[in-house]
Amino acid sequence: MRVIITGGTGFIGQLVARDIARRGSLQTHQVAGGEGETKVTEIVLADVTRPAKLMFDELSAARVVVGDVADAAFCRSLFEGVTDAVSVFHLGAVMSGQGEKDFDLVMGVNLHGTLNMLEAARACGAPRPRFIMASAGATLGSGAPTDFVTKDDTVGDWTRATPHTSYGMTKACAELLLSDYSRRGFVDGRACRLPSVVVRAGAPNAATTSVFSSVVREPLAGKDTESAIGPDVRHAVTGHRTAVACLVGLHELAAAKVDEVLGFDRTVFIPSIAVSLAELQAAVRTVVDAASHAALGRVTYVEDAALSAAVGSFPTKVDCGRAVALGLAADLDAEALVRQYCDDFPDAIAPGIALRPAASSSASAAAAAAAAAAAAGHAGARSVALVTGGGTGIGRAVALRLARGWVAKPDGAAAAPAVVLVLTGRRVGPLEEAAEAARAAGAAEVIVVAADLTVEADVAALFSAIERRCGGRLDLLFNNAGCNVPPTPFGELELPAWRKVLDTNLGAAFHVAREAYRLMARQQPQGGRIINNGSVSAQVPRPGAAAYTCSKMAMSGLTRSIALDGRAHSIAAGQIDFGNVVSDISAGMASGMPQADGSLRPEPRMEAVDAAETVHCMAALPLNANVLQMTVMATNMPLVGRG
Repeated sequence: MRVIITGGTGFIGQLVARDIARRGSLQTHQVAGGEGETKVTEIVLADVTRPAKLMFDELSAARVVVGDVADAAFCRSLFEGVTDAVSVFHLGAVMSGQGEKDFDLVMGVNLHGTLNMLEAARACGAPRPRFIMASAGATLGSGAPTDFVTKDDTVGDWTRATPHTSYGMTKACAELLLSDYSRRGFVDGRACRLPSVVVRAGAPNAATTSVFSSVVREPLAGKDTESAIGPDVRHAVTGHRTAVACLVGLHELAAAKVDEVLGFDRTVFIPSIAVSLAELQAAVRTVVDAASHAALGRVTYVEDAALSAAVGSFPTKVDCGRAVALGLAADLDAEALVRQYCDDFPDAIAPGIALRPAASSSASAAAAAAAAAAAAGHAGARSVALVTGGGTGIGRAVALRLARGWVAKPDGAAAAPAVVLVLTGRRVGPLEEAAEAARAAGAAEVIVVAADLTVEADVAALFSAIERRCGGRLDLLFNNAGCNVPPTPFGELELPAWRKVLDTNLGAAFHVAREAYRLMARQQPQGGRIINNGSVSAQVPRPGAAAYTCSKMAMSGLTRSIALDGRAHSIAAGQIDFGNVVSDISAGMASGMPQADGSLRPEPRMEAVDAAETVHCMAALPLNANVLQMTVMATNMPLVGRG
């Protein structure tokens, strides 16, 4: 069989070609009917330029053909001589930045080029050629007040196409063409919506978001780089291994399975995670040995506010349920993206930059150490705690208190267990600052994982990091991340504000608690403690706080359900209803909060360190004792009798 890869000499094109060369054969529709393995006898890399040298030795037998898919005759020539099976990986495209500068170019390559390739495949005579296409999330658009989606919404295969760029428009049209050519049986079309691929080896491409690779690639090469996008702007990305695995994996699926799951819409979002440039920088410093940090290139930010706003308006919560149903899953986090690049492209790392051992090795060592301690009668040599919202406020205070230890010294042990803290939240800067303070307070190890906990994929990445770096153990979860909106009369409360509060205060708490529960139930020794951050508002609401009140009332039900179901697994669950703790959320209390009589009145607040002592007291209990729910409040706050 022949495999044709457009954009074949590009980064992803060559990776796909290498994967196919290593496999040696692919699934195809057979001339005699049915499907089966067919030997790959020829790989054609079609592109507009011929590189001086291909990236991989495995591609020495590949045929490089130079031409433009905007030329229909060139596309037909790629299929000349095909008598049996043929598969197409249509990856060539004009990217967003270049596409906005040259409308005729992006139309010719992305739209007419796709149509030319589909027509050539249709006419080649092979039985229903498999046609795998790379699409993009740019088919959607957000950021304008008239858009159907916002950056806070979850998007998926069902989301209406409203592109804001000619690149996105041409990809949306190409998706429709692919689906109809498949419906008619001309090709067996399947497409992946690829987010930004991180980390791309080689030179930057013309995509607006190519800096998400540059902040890893250039520093590891010992080169300085500059970013026009701000360090805390989060963007959906995937790894180069995941992109290739999904493109080739989608090809290998049986037609019946694809028809069953995809039907008339042949394009799927593939797994991705949301990361910021600051998180990727932090991941580089985690992967690189501390003694080599001085050899890393520097990243400077000359932020273009408009560009940051545009990238920041892209949705980062992506439901890839149909891809998962097809078996196209992935385990992603920022550190894994950096390490995969280092493993696959070692020659791209500057001399003098040494890497730390892989996290899996560290996890194995931690597990071995814990097993040895258990055998010596000192089980619990390491106690692992996860604090969400750990960069500021109550979360930071709890992290610092737990850093000093919370488990008593076991009988016969020389010392109390070493404390390992995992801090998570949206912003890597405050998390790193809290981590440094926790180390100074006595934590043996502090792991920072930036995540949007309303996104299930981010939570999965968080727990993947815990599994790898903490020996597959978690003893304590302080489920603390939360948000609020300004006091709003119920009749004026908008649905986006309602969803934001419920998604963060309840949805994120559910995501994290569920994964913690699963880990605690299967680890040995079994069990752990989950402490949820509630609020007195659940029982005594403030005026104009319907969303916050409902989220915290629901938290009480969640806590009690976990406590009940957790009995079988030695999982204790409790809740602390805090009242008026000093934090960013409660800052307005100093100037005045709405009272039941309609007045505004300043209210006393208690310090976060005192709230942290309450968490410590609950955490220090043995697992056969539990505080199901308690109230801790500023002594003089107007709670009792409020209203």
